[in-house]
Amino acid sequence: MKTVDLHTHTTCSDGTYTPEELVYYGKKRGLSAIAITDHDTVDGTEEGEYYGRKAGIEVIKGIEVSTEYNDTDIHIVGLFVNDKDSAFLNILSDLREKRRSRNVLMAEKLRALGKDISYEDIVKAADGGVVTRAHAAKALMAKGYTGSIKEGFDKYIGKNKPAYVKREVPNWKTTLGILKENGALAILAHPLLYNMDRYSLDSMVYELSQNGLTGIEAYYSTHSAADTEYIKSIAEKNKLLPSGGSDFHGRNKPHIDLGDENLIVPYEVLERLKERKVYEQGEHQDNCQQ
Repeated sequence: MKTVDLHTHTTCSDGTYTPEELVYYGKKRGLSAIAITDHDTVDGTEEGEYYGRKAGIEVIKGIEVSTEYNDTDIHIVGLFVNDKDSAFLNILSDLREKRRSRNVLMAEKLRALGKDISYEDIVKAADGGVVTRAHAAKALMAKGYTGSIKEGFDKYIGKNKPAYVKREVPNWKTTLGILKENGALAILAHPLLYNMDRYSLDSMVYELSQNGLTGIEAYYSTHSAADTEYIKSIAEKNKLLPSGGSDFHGRNKPHIDLGDENLIVPYEVLERLKERKVYEQGEHQDNCQQ
């Protein structure tokens, strides 16, 4: 059976594989298609698509954007992104600047805790990619303050920890509008990671589905079979398409691998998303001609 992974990260954000390495690794792991969905950047999508053609594996251009719903941080994956859209690229640049401001404040908090961590240390850990909290965790580890990235989050920079800084992000309606204007399909990422009860999750998905959400990640690296069926039922109820992927970050999340036998995302999932993309493109063109 042909399988896909529609949620992966590269060195352009907080992964440890370059776009080229990710593509060839996905091919080696037996995948027929992958989506590159880095945080707030599409810098790796063109390179990934190029190497996908060489390797014989389909590469979907994507992105992962942080947003906020009723004071809860949630993530939206955009699939089939137009990475040449100048207005979209300007928005992403602004999001990355907000990341920069957050990391400056986080470094200040870490120093106040007696940790010799500068913003430059965090940037160095990013090695040219979008700077995220994972890079602050790497900087802590590099200086011997922690033994792992997870420990950095658990002790210092995770939510409600002493060096945590909330990042300014667009609200969910704005985010869905941004992706719609770009022509991307909006997918709610890892819905069970938001620690919502079933009523709250159902309510949120319903509201998002009424405002431009196309799909939801039913298949995810931490989902049990029951979890997957539960999210599929939410998708069906809200006329959403199931999507899914590993959220692969390479060595930054060593417990997650591409092509894992416990995460089977059938190629049919991608085919249905492609059909929806074609339908929405036609609908948009019809509206423009009226």
